[in-house]
Amino acid sequence: MGVRMSRVLPWYVPPTLFVRQVLSAATVRSATGWSPGSRWVKSLSSLLRSANGAKAMGCFGYAPHPVYEVTAACNLRCAHCHASAGRPYPGELDTEGAKRVIESLTTVKDFRTLVFTGGEPLVRKDIWELTRHAVDLGFGVVFATNGVLVSESVAAEMRRLGVLGAAVSLDSSRPLVHDKLRGVPGAWRGAVRGIKNLLKEGLYVQVNITANRLNVDEIEDVVRLADSLGSHVIFLYTFVSVGRGSSNDWLSLTPEEFVKLSRRILKVQGEVQSLIIPVAMPWYFPLLLQEARLKPEVASRWVSGCIAARGMFYVKPNGDAWPCAFIPVSGGNVARQPAIEVWEGDLFKAIRNRENLEEPCRSCRFREVCGGCRSRAYLATGRLTAPDPLCPLVRRRLSTSTAPSGPLQPAAKSGEPN
Repeated sequence: MGVRMSRVLPWYVPPTLFVRQVLSAATVRSATGWSPGSRWVKSLSSLLRSANGAKAMGCFGYAPHPVYEVTAACNLRCAHCHASAGRPYPGELDTEGAKRVIESLTTVKDFRTLVFTGGEPLVRKDIWELTRHAVDLGFGVVFATNGVLVSESVAAEMRRLGVLGAAVSLDSSRPLVHDKLRGVPGAWRGAVRGIKNLLKEGLYVQVNITANRLNVDEIEDVVRLADSLGSHVIFLYTFVSVGRGSSNDWLSLTPEEFVKLSRRILKVQGEVQSLIIPVAMPWYFPLLLQEARLKPEVASRWVSGCIAARGMFYVKPNGDAWPCAFIPVSGGNVARQPAIEVWEGDLFKAIRNRENLEEPCRSCRFREVCGGCRSRAYLATGRLTAPDPLCPLVRRRLSTSTAPSGPLQPAAKSGEPN
């Protein structure tokens, strides 16, 4: 692979990126009454750097950024794992191959933050060598971990190497429920301990929650727990039936539960300092704009909704690049070609252009701030441009005489798409 490696641009280039991030935060505040409080003020430097190059708020947070699944090996056996983690991935790259991937990512100038995920990235023996390489190239590095292996010494090493922070999974306020989902006793206790160790070192902490049938009734409690522990951001994933999750489809929420969950997130957002970002539920963002009284045509400059191929660049352990962690379609291999070729390739461009979406998404007023969940559309139909089958905007009836007012209301019981 002939990659012309270069250093990653700093987070403040251009200055308009910071303006977009401020507008995103102001939108959430206007819609929900959210106040970031002193926690954000104290961690402002690392928070700004963790949003390196961010252009818009959407699923998976601020876009765009690459996420590198450095290994499929894992110390847990989570029921909802999109990577079916446990053993190393076929063709998993060695140290030099992984470094080539990181170098390849520098060819996309929009990429500033690099997330190491898995599996469990901390089980990889050369993870600190890869971390040093990424930091030396200028990436703001963040780990996505189950937290169990984040001991005091691991957290201290992260800080020493210049890691910005970590996202830790926490699925319940009840240890037994979390452990059942994660497949190993003691996982809840380990995750909480890991969060505390990270905060002790002054690192940025994000908590990842996966909403599913086992915990949907306690989501507010889990959010409050994460906030009380000191999280800065909460990613509220909604269960997607992919990977190991495809064998546990009973965890899926109903369409009605999705709509109610959107409203509940808005309400609890006003009660916590943590910023809540729903994942695989992009129709939350039209609701957010409705509450903030913002026109989608204006807010589309800093709100993106689904960021598949727009902001998410998911790299598998063998170097294959997917548009999203939940879309198992490769646009190329960044261990063998520059990432910019994939980023600007046909697959990513086709998904990125929302004029390619099928009806009713193509004509939807909220197309640019939502876009529908491309992974749910693909998994349901095999087409990346299909309507999101769970979107309330798609599911409700066209009749204005019977449809409730507002863009996000429960669908008619028939559940028929428009």
